[in-house]
Amino acid sequence: MPRNNGDLASPIAPPPEAVAFARQLIRDLGSERKRLVLQDQETGQTAEIDDALLALIRRLLIDLAQSKPVSVIPHDRELTTFEAADFLNVSRGYVVKLMKEGKLAHRMVGTHRRVRLDDLVALKKAMRVESDRAMEELARINQELKLE
Repeated sequence: MPRNNGDLASPIAPPPEAVAFARQLIRDLGSERKRLVLQDQETGQTAEIDDALLALIRRLLIDLAQSKPVSVIPHDRELTTFEAADFLNVSRGYVVKLMKEGKLAHRMVGTHRRVRLDDLVALKKAMRVESDRAMEELARINQELKLE
């Protein structure tokens, strides 16, 4: 599998054999709770995978099985404004505006702004909630005016 250079813009795109392998693993794991053990082929040493790691692996396998490019990034990682804009699917200018308005926490590294991924995740969730509320309000207005 190709290596990721750590850049958010360069997630790992799974080759066909990785997609097939991920699909087979998902089938093998099934939906029941199973214990997984990693085994070093050279030493025979084993380590059991805990539930939290298994949940992460399962999510990763599902994305790979759907041929989705993936990145694994710690939530405390700091991102550039370009990476933040890409994550939020908005313009870089909008990200800078949110920072200037105090709606998105950030810190300055020299003349460059950096934002933590966990702050972006929280903002994205809040944006989704706000969007859902707006859609519900539009649906309510639509029903009141009998525009259907």
